[in-house]
Amino acid sequence: MKALMPTVSIQAVLKRTALILLALILNASLSLSPAMAMPAEIAPTSVRVQLNSAEKELQLRYPATVRLDQVQQDALANVSLMTTSDMAGQPLYWIGSSLWKADHRAKQAIALQQQTLDKQIRALADHWRHSRPAAGETLNELAQHLASPLPGERIFLSLDKDRVRIVPENNPALNGAFVLRLTTRPNTVKVTGALKLPTGNTADISLPWQERQDAAGYLKQVQMLSVANRDYVWVIQPDGKAEQHSIAYWNRQHKDIAPGATLYLAFTDLPESAKSLNAQIIHLLSQRPF
Repeated sequence: MKALMPTVSIQAVLKRTALILLALILNASLSLSPAMAMPAEIAPTSVRVQLNSAEKELQLRYPATVRLDQVQQDALANVSLMTTSDMAGQPLYWIGSSLWKADHRAKQAIALQQQTLDKQIRALADHWRHSRPAAGETLNELAQHLASPLPGERIFLSLDKDRVRIVPENNPALNGAFVLRLTTRPNTVKVTGALKLPTGNTADISLPWQERQDAAGYLKQVQMLSVANRDYVWVIQPDGKAEQHSIAYWNRQHKDIAPGATLYLAFTDLPESAKSLNAQIIHLLSQRPF
């Protein structure tokens, strides 16, 4: 006796198939991230271009997203508008040039970091006011220096125009507000941190840059405080990269230092409340233009 086969209408099959497809579509849409489901609004882009510390600025405006190489081309085409007589004929120093994200959020974030660090530095200066007065004075100068306004949050990448043009990772898409500071090559380096400052000086000491001079050689020209780290010094190269250089007789190794670098002598013997102080100072120094 033959088994009876169930009869299924074509309409029922089509209806079932449609329901399965609808379920798959709904499931896929729910799995999308918010960024994929709703594309972010593209804002106009503005770039303030500066040359060294000159007061003249160039304002570049774009209706939407723009690549860094295009910004560089436009800045170079108009760099003469910012050039002063003392800069005429000097080539740009790309390793010392800087790019900052300068929208409201970035400015708020860096300002909050500055405020937090300012309180910590001044608290330590007050803590050492009687026991280490010279260190307290240096810290107060350093606090004032690091509290001066910054354009925003620095974007750390090589700005060499050939590298930007050839390497995709160095040619990001920019959207929003930015500041691009171009520089000519300086002939000095700066030393800051746990050092005794000359009377009337600011938070750092400027020294002539010397080819093949290492960190220990530069530090022979300044007076370290008793709380200075005498084994290592931090070197913030002009591109913002922070490196630790050995300076003691037992570990000294030669490392090149570029013009426009900042040497930071770290503080030692810190109280527990200030253990992260050196790292925070190095971070803010790397954000600053030379």
